[in-house]
Amino acid sequence: MKALQAIVALCLIGLFCIFSFSPVVFAAPSTVEDRYKNFYSDGWFGTYALREFDKVAPAPGVNWFVDDAQDWLARAQRDGWEVRHKPSEAVSGAIILGYHEGLVWVGIAREVTDKGLIFETVMGGDGKPARYWMKFAELATAIHFQGCILPQRIPTAKAVSPMADYKTARGFTGAAWPALEFDKVAPKPGFNWQGAEKDWAGEAEKQGWVVARKPSDVKKGSLLIFYNPDSQKTKMAFIREVLDGTLVFEFVDPPYSRVITARLKIDQLMDKNVFGGFVFNAVILPERKGR
Repeated sequence: MKALQAIVALCLIGLFCIFSFSPVVFAAPSTVEDRYKNFYSDGWFGTYALREFDKVAPAPGVNWFVDDAQDWLARAQRDGWEVRHKPSEAVSGAIILGYHEGLVWVGIAREVTDKGLIFETVMGGDGKPARYWMKFAELATAIHFQGCILPQRIPTAKAVSPMADYKTARGFTGAAWPALEFDKVAPKPGFNWQGAEKDWAGEAEKQGWVVARKPSDVKKGSLLIFYNPDSQKTKMAFIREVLDGTLVFEFVDPPYSRVITARLKIDQLMDKNVFGGFVFNAVILPERKGR
C-alpha cells in the first residue's frame, strides 16, 4: 500500500505540473491530432480517461472544456452529467477525480466491487495505463477522492447552444451566453442594455446596474469584461466563483462553439501576457444601484 501511495503521489505531482494554468490553452491548436476534441492535449495524462469515458457515454460525450481539472465536477454537472461524491457510487466508465493542495489526479473506473474500486490511470511517461484496486476508504486518503462523473446524462438535461443570440446580445461574438448566465442570478429586469460589447459597462451603468472598474471588486455572478488593447477586441465572461483571490470564470470560444472554464488570480487580470492579450476592463455586478 505504501508503494502504491508513493506512485500516486508521483502521479499527482506530474499531473499538476502538466495541467497548471497556461495561456497556451487559449490558443488554437496547431493541428487537430495533438488535441482531443481540439482542447485537451494528448500529452496530458488525463486525456486517457476522457477518451475512455467517450467510448461508453451517450452523446455528446465529453462536452466540458475546463482549464483546471478541479473544476471538472461542477462544470460536467452543469453540462448535463450525473456526478457523485462517494467512491461507492462510481460505475464502470466513470471519470474519477482527486484533488489536494494544488495536485490533480484523474482516472477511469473499470469495476466497482462491494469493498472497493478497480480503476485505470496513466502515470508513466510512456502513456500506458496501469490498473489498480483500492478499498473505498483508501481512495479518500491516497488520491483525496473528490467525486466522479458518471457516463450518464441527467434526465432533464438540455443542450443550449452558446452561439445563440440572447435578447440584444450577439451569439457569434460570444457575448450572448454570459448575458444569459448573468440573468439567472441577477435581479429583474436582468440584462436590459444595448450597444456594442465595448460599451457595455457604461450602458449597464445608465440602466441602473452597479459597475466596478477595479479587479479587486469582482464578485460571483458578475459579467466580466476583458479588453485587448492591441487588437481592440472585447471578450465577455461570466464569473462562477471567487475563491481566495482566484477567479473561476467562463467564456465562449466562438471558433469551436464551446464554453471554456478557466481560472486566474485576481492580480493576473491586468497582465496581458496571461490571457491571450486580454486584460480586465470592468465588471457588471448582479446588483441594482441604491438597493
